[in-house]
Amino acid sequence: MITQRWSDRRETVAWERERQRERESWAREDEARTFEHRRQAYVEFYEAVKALARTAYDHCYGFTEEPELKEGWQSDAFAKLTQLQFYADRAVAAAASAAYSAAWSWGQYGVHDAPDDPSFHERQQRFDEAELEMLLLMRQSLSIPEADLALPPPGYSYPGNQGGDEGSDDES
Repeated sequence: MITQRWSDRRETVAWERERQRERESWAREDEARTFEHRRQAYVEFYEAVKALARTAYDHCYGFTEEPELKEGWQSDAFAKLTQLQFYADRAVAAAASAAYSAAWSWGQYGVHDAPDDPSFHERQQRFDEAELEMLLLMRQSLSIPEADLALPPPGYSYPGNQGGDEGSDDES
């Protein structure tokens, strides 16, 4: 009878250990799945907000035929922003919202075929700064290491750096 009790205890302890291992495995799988959803939301929004800014740039430079932006020109980026806000931490969500707002106002309030309008460059600068802040926070959130934090991310150069344009590649 004593041997049976010891055996039952060992089985109970082993069973609890196995359940704990399963719970830990499920938690790791859930975390990995959430990370992948977050990464995907970040990338999709980044691409959408860049397209939104490109539309604003093209509109203000007169590269579009219509003097008014098409109805719903911002819809894709807004939908991606909504998805991003579900997975992002507060800092990234705020930075993404600021980048979206800057791109949207650049196009919405920009004058068609008027690249010399001073407000064009102010809005472009506002977007470039918001986009850079968002990109840096996204990379940090995804634990993407920076080899040299003094270097700007790809597509940017900081004022005073040699050999680059100041701003995003949207100017080309």
